[in-house]
Amino acid sequence: MMVRRPDPNIDSVLQWFQFRIELLNDDLMSVTSALPAGTGVMGSPRRPRRSRFIGLTGGEVGEFFAEQANQTESFAMFEILATTEAILRTDFKDRVKTEKRDELSRLYRDIDKERDNVRLDEDILEAMKKAGVAVGDFRGALKLRHWLAHGRWWQPKLGRNYTPQIVFDVSRVLIESIP
Repeated sequence: MMVRRPDPNIDSVLQWFQFRIELLNDDLMSVTSALPAGTGVMGSPRRPRRSRFIGLTGGEVGEFFAEQANQTESFAMFEILATTEAILRTDFKDRVKTEKRDELSRLYRDIDKERDNVRLDEDILEAMKKAGVAVGDFRGALKLRHWLAHGRWWQPKLGRNYTPQIVFDVSRVLIESIP
């Protein structure tokens, strides 16, 4: 069952990510503590969920959990970026609807009159840039979003290494800089 959040919130995404990593670390500790001393190979587990680790070495168990952490990081970064887009699109609609008098709202209304399908980068972020909002770091992170969303089948040229915390910080700065 999908529960809809009332408002997009990147804080809740970061909290979810941190919780999932804590759970993974707890599970890793639990599984590695069950490895028989001296053999380094998982024997018959007491818990059914651990059966996937039977016959694996400690190194293989570590690799499994590292991959789980990498996948969790990817999902968290994607969700933070998607949630930030939702916040920007919601702000766009609100500004167009309420007819505020600030520069960004006027730019948004012009875009709304010209286009049926408002684009995030070319329309919203470009208008924000014209209104004096620094959007460069977030635009860089959008390359990461495209790579994550389209299957990660190519080697991306991102210009920097991203972590969920970095993506969160970039998104937070952009959101807080909206006039």
